[in-house]
Parts: sequence; C-alpha cells; structure tokens
Amino acid sequence: MEIYQRIFESTPDALFVIDQAGRMVLANAQAENLFGYDRSELIDQPVEMLVPARFAAHHAGLRARFLSETHSRPMGGASELFARRKDASEFPVDIMLSPMILDGTPFILCVVRDITERKAAQDELEQQTAELRRLHAELELLAHHDGLTGLYNWRAFYEHAGQMLKTAHRRRENATLLMIDLDHFKQINDRFGHPEGDRVLRAVASTLKAAARDNDIVARHGGEEFVVAAYGLSEAESLVAAERLRAAVAAIENMKARVTASIGIATLAPQTQKHEPAHVLAELLDQADQALYAAKHHGRNQVCHFNRLADLAQPDRSSAS
Repeated sequence: MEIYQRIFESTPDALFVIDQAGRMVLANAQAENLFGYDRSELIDQPVEMLVPARFAAHHAGLRARFLSETHSRPMGGASELFARRKDASEFPVDIMLSPMILDGTPFILCVVRDITERKAAQDELEQQTAELRRLHAELELLAHHDGLTGLYNWRAFYEHAGQMLKTAHRRRENATLLMIDLDHFKQINDRFGHPEGDRVLRAVASTLKAAARDNDIVARHGGEEFVVAAYGLSEAESLVAAERLRAAVAAIENMKARVTASIGIATLAPQTQKHEPAHVLAELLDQADQALYAAKHHGRNQVCHFNRLADLAQPDRSSAS
C-alpha cells in the first residue's frame, strides 16, 4: 500500500478522491500546490469549492449524473473547463474522472491538470490562424477588386462577364455591355489635384453600383472608365438602363466640379453558333468603345448605342476625351 501512496503523492497532476456526496476525502500534494489550499482545508469539503461560482450549480448536476452512469471520463473534452484557486483566481484545466471502489464503497478518482500554458499557446495559434485568414481574405479581395473604388477589377470583370456570356448563349438571351467614361476628368485632376479626382472616382463607383441592377457586373475599366455587363436587356432597355446610370452620375453632389459621364452601349443578340466568350467579349468592348466615342463627339453627358451609329456622322476620336 505504501507504493500506491507514494504514487498518489508524487503524481504531477492534482489528485482527489471524492465520495458520493461530492466531498473530497483524499487530496495529494500537487492538489495543495495547484489550488493554494492546505490539505486539511480540502478534506471533507464539497468539490464545488474548487469550481468557479458561475459553474458550481451545474457542476453538482454533472457529478450526480456521473455517479449514476459509473463510467470513466478521459482527460480533456470538447468543452472548456475552469477551476478556482483559494485566492479566487481561475485557470483552465483538463479533468479525468474514474469510478473506483474502496472497501466496497464507491468513490470517484478525479485528476486535475493545469493547462494554462497549453491554452495560451492554443489561443495564440487561433489568433494567428484568424489573422492569416483575414489577410488571405484581403488578398482575395485585392486580387479581384479595384483598390480605390472597391469595384471588380479588369481581371474579375473578364471572369464574371465571360460566365454571363455563356449563360446568355445557353438561355438565348441578350447580353449588353456599357462603357462609361467621365467627361473632362483630366481637368478635375489638373484644377483640384488627384485626391479630389480619387474622391470623384469613388463617388462615381458607389453611384454606379447603387444604380445598377443586383445581377449586373460593375467594374472599373481603368483610369476614369467604368464598364457594366448586363444580362437580358433588349436594345431599348439597354438605352433606358444607360440613361439611368448617366443621370445618377450627373446627380452626384458635393464635388468641387460637376461630374458627368458619356456611355457607349453594345448589345449581343442570342447566337445560334457557339463562340469563345473571350472573343465575343472583346468584340462587345470594341463596339461599346466606338459608341462611347460617338457619345463624346456629339456633346458628352449622353448615351449612344453601337447599333445606331449609322444614324450619326462618324466621330473623330482624336477630339473626344
């Protein structure tokens, strides 16, 4: 029996033997060290004195259920456990419970291990993991969005517009592209500086996003140009949509100079033959660009559809800006 007593005393974890009433009948030296009590203060006291007050009532119910089930509970567990020292300080623990019989009487062997250092390392790892996930999300955002305006960048636009063209072809629907260019934007930068120019770009981006439909693809094309890809609009409907965007930009307030935009439109009717989305998108962009230059040539702050260029005199692109 002496060897078992030595094992009990020299175990690096706190050990308790608890009776069916929940009182501690034995405690080892590490229990004294860990909890700050003298052994005489622990014996015959309810084990709930070592449990934080907010958990004590719940703990008593768990203990009663454990006694009725008489099974071993391994160290650790899914839930976080905390113990309470004599000075009322709390610390995280792992607990192992095991039923035992002494002289025909059932008891519980309770092993308590301080996991403060392990939990601190785990918390630090979780924080580092969360930070890495946040940085990854930011990188993903930067990879697909324009850093100034928050809209899709050119790379993301190609990807999403390509998918839209495939859907339009499969469903035999129209696909529309709107090229939007701010009028006299260089003068804003020259007169008021680039910070004001950036403020204008952000305001226009926010306005276009708000005025476009939820399923429209809005992106920054570069510089002061924006592009919108829309699905299912007829030529007439695309003119209405473009006019809505143009009016929304013209209504922007609190800028140092009035902001207006010219918009060129190109519509792809349903195709019977299958084409590469990249080729179709390039063709639509070219058509929308031609319509945009026509809108600028004929006075700016207006919309123009590629299909109606034949009704207009051919513009001189060098005069449009």
